[in-house]
Parts: sequence; C-alpha cells; structure tokens
Amino acid sequence: MARRTARTRTRQSELAAAFTDLGPAWGRWVTVCTPDASVSYIRLRLLRALEQHGDQTMTALAASLNITQRRITSLAAALVSEGLVSRTPNPADGRSTVISVTEPGRKHLETYWPQFQSAVSAAFGDLPAEQQDQLLAITPVLTQALRNRIRLVAGD
Repeated sequence: MARRTARTRTRQSELAAAFTDLGPAWGRWVTVCTPDASVSYIRLRLLRALEQHGDQTMTALAASLNITQRRITSLAAALVSEGLVSRTPNPADGRSTVISVTEPGRKHLETYWPQFQSAVSAAFGDLPAEQQDQLLAITPVLTQALRNRIRLVAGD
C-alpha cells in the first residue's frame, strides 16, 4: 500500500511538472497565433463570449471568462475606446453595466476569430487522433476538478 501511494505521488508530481511547463507554452502559443491586426487574445475572447451569449453585465462576463472584475472593467474600457463594444446602464439594475458588441466588433470577430482558431488548433494536428480523443475526454474533467479545488481553497 505504501509503495502504491508513493508511486501515485510521484506520478502526480510528474503531471504537475508537465502542466507547469505546458501552461506557459500554451499561453505563448495562443499569443503567437493571435493575428497581428487583431485585438489581444483576451479581448478577442471577450468579443466571442458576447457573440455566443449575447449582451452581458460586467459581472456575468467576468464570471464567464473566469477573470476578475477589475480585469473585465479594463478590457471593456479598451474595447469601448476601440469602438468594438458599447457599455450601457443595465435597465433591470441601474448599478450595473451591460456590455454589447457593436457592428465593428462583429466584423472584427468575423475577420479574426476564424484565423485565430485555425492557427491555434494546428498544434493539435501534431498529435495522433487517439491522443486528440484522449485530450478531449480528459481536459473537461481536469478543468472542472481544478475549478472545484479553486472554490474549496478560495472559500467560494
């Protein structure tokens, strides 16, 4: 039993080390794949979230993108200044703000999102189909496990 526990800890440590390497490499890959004439990746993600889910409050948008309220405020302000989103008072709650994609924002997304997706997904072409299938099965499970652990640690 002690031997299996030690082996499990070693495997878990090896996975932690592998993901510690993967995280920055993936982040850099995403940045490299973002078209030069486009807004940043995170701003592109914000536009995409609005396109997929419609107008959202700042709080809902921050939650859907899994970023802080402070970060969503600065991202939205930048996109407003670029004319890609608009910010209006929430008619249901005057204390909050609703973010909407503008027509130039839709055009920006139509132009750059497909390019971005194609470039980013090319990395998975380096893996055999079986490993791609394994990643598709494992990734959502691991993502949810991490979110659950974050909630436990953060006390959410």
